[in-house]
Amino acid sequence: MHGSTVFLIAFFTAIATAAGTVYTIERFDVFHKQAAAPAQEAIVPDLRGFTEADARANAQASHITLMVASHEAAADVKPGSVVRQSIPAGQHVPQNHPVSIVLADELPKVPTVTGLSVVDATKRLEEKGFKLQAAPPVANATVPEGQIVSQTPAADSPAEKGKVVAVVVSAGAGEVAVPKVMGLSINNAKAALEKVGLVAEVRWVSLAETPTFIVLNQKPKPTEKLKPGSKVEITANQ
Repeated sequence: MHGSTVFLIAFFTAIATAAGTVYTIERFDVFHKQAAAPAQEAIVPDLRGFTEADARANAQASHITLMVASHEAAADVKPGSVVRQSIPAGQHVPQNHPVSIVLADELPKVPTVTGLSVVDATKRLEEKGFKLQAAPPVANATVPEGQIVSQTPAADSPAEKGKVVAVVVSAGAGEVAVPKVMGLSINNAKAALEKVGLVAEVRWVSLAETPTFIVLNQKPKPTEKLKPGSKVEITANQ
């Protein structure tokens, strides 16, 4: 066969093949069918405050993968509930995208430090993550000097780590100044006297047109010095 004839046959065959390919692509939309379908999306739900079980159920229903990242003590969330999540609620993510959560643990409890020295109380509180703050010593007839009389918050109260525990330290059975209780109710006057280690002794009177159960007078007078355990006479109308 002549060379030019062979060339022409090959040329027209190539054109026909190319035309057929283009026709097939356009007719049957080959490229569009083979293109990868866009990934389906999920919307991240708000999991805060839910228990771990409920959070997992919500995550499964929303087509996201839930992971527990850590635990931490929290004051305003019930133990075992979600404190926060790695991706905010309402965000669009691919289906089965991982979302990590932090679960709440119980708050630690304040240890008992009454009866301890300030040094020992400080050590015990710091071991539990708390701080000590001591008020000026007050006289106390029953608690030895240098030992803690009371604490706030009370022992076994739940509190966040780092919280300050205020303590009152005994100054021993030295003399104390009588507080002013005139004008207070009987109960408040007794509490004020007991706070500094004194004892209230009530003397009742009957007076017309005079408020009842209010301290009208006291002996000794305010600011006088007494030993802890001494009695202070308070007069009240009944």
